[in-house]
Amino acid sequence: MQILGMPASEPKQTTERPVLLDAIDVTLRAIEERARFYRNLVVAVSAVSVLSILFAVFFRHWLALAGLIILVPLTGAYLVLDSRLLRLWRAGIVEMVRLRGLDVTAFSKTISGFRQVPPNSLNAMISTLPANPELTRRQVPRKEPGVVNDEFEALERKNAWKILLGTGFMTLALICLVSGAYFGSVALLLIGGSLAILVVALRRR
Repeated sequence: MQILGMPASEPKQTTERPVLLDAIDVTLRAIEERARFYRNLVVAVSAVSVLSILFAVFFRHWLALAGLIILVPLTGAYLVLDSRLLRLWRAGIVEMVRLRGLDVTAFSKTISGFRQVPPNSLNAMISTLPANPELTRRQVPRKEPGVVNDEFEALERKNAWKILLGTGFMTLALICLVSGAYFGSVALLLIGGSLAILVVALRRR
């Protein structure tokens, strides 16, 4: 009921942000996050390498170079985290395509015009997007919210597990080999060699 002398209340209008802007914002944040992880990896690798060499020179013992083994788990952790960032970004873009009608072609052309975006990294990310918006979900158990369960997702999860296993076995192999060489233990050398062979076998699968 309208009271005399009072203006009629106007219906509230909710304006939704354009999906293209959301897609660009998500992509820029994902690229920045991946670049930050890479910079941290470079700093960590440089620090470990320099310290290991300096200790080896200062103490005049090759065992200090064993610190370089740390580079293996550092690299493996980076690869797994980077893969997860890529999967989460892709899942968000795919959901925008499905639920909000994002035009992938227009999105690709628009964000490619941003000069601050590294073209190689951007093209690699866009190449993971499906050509057909109507994807068929595979029957893969969903363990993370917002992650699309399709062929790419399943393959990336498999690769992440292979990286984790390979990193763990390679780290143990190097520790055994260095320890075997230092203590003169044939058993440790055999264990380290066996683990290294296992890593090679995992990479070929």
